[in-house]
Amino acid sequence: MRDIFYPTTVAVIGVSAKPDNLGRNIVGNLVEYGFQGIVYAVGPSGGAIQTRRIYRSVGDIPDHIDLAVILTPAATVPSVLEECGQKGIRFAIIETAGFREFTQQGQQLELEIVGVAEKYGIRFVGPNCIGAINMENGFCVPFPSLKRIVKNGAVSIVTQSGGVGMSALNLMANEGLGLNKFVSVGNKLNINAEDMLEYLIGDEGTELIFMYLESIGDGRRMMEIARRSPKPILVFKSNIGKLGSSIALSHTASLASDDKVVDAAFHQAGILRVHDATALGNNMKILRLPPMRGRRLGVVSRSGGHAVMAADACELSGFDLAPFPDSFLREIERHFRASVIRLTNPLDLGDLFDLEMFASIVEGALQIPEVDGVVFLHTGISEAENLVSRKLLERIMGMVEQYDKPVAYYMSTAAAEVVYLKQHYDFPIFTQVVETVRALAMSHYYYHRQQALHAPPSPAERPARQGESQVRALIAQARKAGRDLLLPEALQALEAYGIPVSPSAMAASPAQAAQAAEKLGFPAVLKVAAEKISHKTDVGGVRLNLANAPAVEAAYTEMLANIRSREPEAEIAGMLVQPMAPAGQELILGGRHDPQFGPVLMVGVGGIFAEVYEDVVLRVAPIHESEAREMLESLHGYPILAGARGRAPSDLEAVVQALLRLSQLMVDFPEIQELDINPLRVLPAGQGCLALDGRIILSEK
Repeated sequence: MRDIFYPTTVAVIGVSAKPDNLGRNIVGNLVEYGFQGIVYAVGPSGGAIQTRRIYRSVGDIPDHIDLAVILTPAATVPSVLEECGQKGIRFAIIETAGFREFTQQGQQLELEIVGVAEKYGIRFVGPNCIGAINMENGFCVPFPSLKRIVKNGAVSIVTQSGGVGMSALNLMANEGLGLNKFVSVGNKLNINAEDMLEYLIGDEGTELIFMYLESIGDGRRMMEIARRSPKPILVFKSNIGKLGSSIALSHTASLASDDKVVDAAFHQAGILRVHDATALGNNMKILRLPPMRGRRLGVVSRSGGHAVMAADACELSGFDLAPFPDSFLREIERHFRASVIRLTNPLDLGDLFDLEMFASIVEGALQIPEVDGVVFLHTGISEAENLVSRKLLERIMGMVEQYDKPVAYYMSTAAAEVVYLKQHYDFPIFTQVVETVRALAMSHYYYHRQQALHAPPSPAERPARQGESQVRALIAQARKAGRDLLLPEALQALEAYGIPVSPSAMAASPAQAAQAAEKLGFPAVLKVAAEKISHKTDVGGVRLNLANAPAVEAAYTEMLANIRSREPEAEIAGMLVQPMAPAGQELILGGRHDPQFGPVLMVGVGGIFAEVYEDVVLRVAPIHESEAREMLESLHGYPILAGARGRAPSDLEAVVQALLRLSQLMVDFPEIQELDINPLRVLPAGQGCLALDGRIILSEK
């Protein structure tokens, strides 16, 4: 990937002398940004621009070319790339649009481009992209005419949309953030976003990476790359939608939508997801400061109102206001003109007008061991204070470095002064009180997520896999019959992987059902086992609390008649007989195979109302024990499971083990498209859990 950003000779193909030609803009951008290499303009009409000769083809150029930038009509791109290959050019940026995003014919052109690239070993960005920028050497080849509005810095951008990428550059320019590298990957036909991410993680000039993605090609690879990153990765993922619009075959499919999987995957990989430009700008700024390692904040404010707003924001963001020592507060009070404000945290310094003293107070707060970070809320009263305020900022910048704690600096003053501060000081300036605190909350989350990701690995937690051959045989049997696993087969598969299941027996007649119930114990449960019936309760396919053999026989007969009237085409294999399970809490465990991320696990609160509650947590498999615990603790209903309001605590350790075994099952068998354990009855602590029902849907071959 380095060759994309550091060429020494560049051919811009698609240049003409016409004033509206976009290719000439690319040449102009290379001049504007001070590109340090040699640029050759190429276009079939020849001529010259800016005293620069336009070659009619790349073959006419006498020198070796490192990289070609192609902006010609889509139909010509395969032949142009062929010429590049013959010339010995091995890297290209194809900015032309009009491919698969446009027509079926465009998709065929893409296949031709791929064929030419494979023939000559060419790596290329695009097509349908806006180009690339490297601030270190002035390489700037987007086709819009650009001014050098962004300063050199350490933020690098990978974007699937050129327009969004340009907006990000404008945001960075307005916030005084510096750019290192920029690339628009477009249709990702050859070099994709994961390739660029992997390169930028090792790039010396890049300290923070922002990605705008409308689709994710290889989610598991992205996770693996991101986990290794010592640099923050911010991602704006758009094009949000659920996996399917049709009625789902299992609860898991409806609950585990694509976007929820993306959230889970990003969390596991330490990727910070942003949803708007405000969050993007604030996160880019706060991540330049030392991390917020703890939850104890000190708030220093020139305005009492701002102090109250900050205190509210702290509570909403999960921060604590650190207690300030009396000696610290009394020293501050000595400098007040009148003792009319009761000092506490947050500090209301409305009666203090000595800005030099403000700096001493912020430093004193940073020196308190119980303070993990400071929010400083400054209000400029008049232009006469501008110079003193700037010196105050300079002092605080030094303190941040000295004490290795963050100071989130809020500034309310004239717009022109805010712009000046952002452009002239390499330090984040915030202009909204609540967003200032939220940015620190993100810093705290990122720091602790990185600590967890890079903690020494725990001992191997891979569950025993003695049942792998048994599950393989069950799947082979179902495949041979052209169906998914039936209910008893699904329960056998779960049990083979060490997930406790309720005792059960299949019955093909009322009499068999009664005999099975006699052996298993009353009260009994009947459940229909049929290939095409996913949600048994919806068709009257479950009967509970059957007290004796006659009740079982009667229920069997009634259920069979009712189900056949509702689902006449269903092939009913019989009824599963189970004893009534002991009382406990109900969870749903599930899994599905995601096209981008592979096997995904789910745990939720619910039973038959799981879709109503939508209290679910997802993780990409495989998971470790700590992640299984985190899944449970992240449920809104976790306090109930843990024993809230005098309830007996549930056996959460048993659920953790069930999740680990389910994770292993999903990893071992990628042909499992969807899986439900619904419900999983969780008994009181020490008594385990039981899978009462199961559904396993296989992928199409």
